[in-house]
Amino acid sequence: MELQEKKALYHSKFISQVNQPIQHLLPKAPVNLTSSNVTSTSVDLAWDSVEQADGYNVYQDGVVVDTVTTNNYNVTGLTTATTYEFYVTATIDKYGTESEQSDTVSVTTT
Repeated sequence: MELQEKKALYHSKFISQVNQPIQHLLPKAPVNLTSSNVTSTSVDLAWDSVEQADGYNVYQDGVVVDTVTTNNYNVTGLTTATTYEFYVTATIDKYGTESEQSDTVSVTTT
């Protein structure tokens, strides 16, 4: 094996080893986000738990409205006959990391 090939192989193994732990620091994105019990001023959101997540950020129209440690949330203070978009992310506090966002659910209050 020539020197260039050895360097390339070493570099490839090194990068693989360095990148592997970083991937473990990012939680998976929450899945199966659903809405229920829609009223004129509130809605319930629920999603599947994410392994290793310490909490979840709940986003309303692209802005974090709360951080919770359970896989459900009751959104209140909404306006009648208004459409809102919600999604959640999972977090790992120890590393200060946040997952990609879940799918978005659109809710129109009654």
